[in-house]
Amino acid sequence: MKLLNCWEINKCERQRDGKKAKKLGECIASKEGMGHSCWAVAGTLCGGKIQGTFAQKIGFCTSCKVYAMYNRSRGNRGKVINKIFSTEEKKYYNKMLESFDY
Repeated sequence: MKLLNCWEINKCERQRDGKKAKKLGECIASKEGMGHSCWAVAGTLCGGKIQGTFAQKIGFCTSCKVYAMYNRSRGNRGKVINKIFSTEEKKYYNKMLESFDY
């Protein structure tokens, strides 16, 4: 199963070498290689503007088709994602979760 990145799904063209990256900048999700967990990355460029932290942008993200597909606990492909995500991505995701004060 080929996993699409958020920039492929949303066609924002803000990934490395994307049509809009040179003019508007490369999205941090692309820089970090987190196109399948973009909601977990602070400072993504969704909706044409820089988004904040996970806590600040989660309302925006939960209405996104990338989140609906790939969120590990709620996404319709979440169980598949858990099996195929690399160790490094899991470490990054867990590190991000640990940084929140619940």
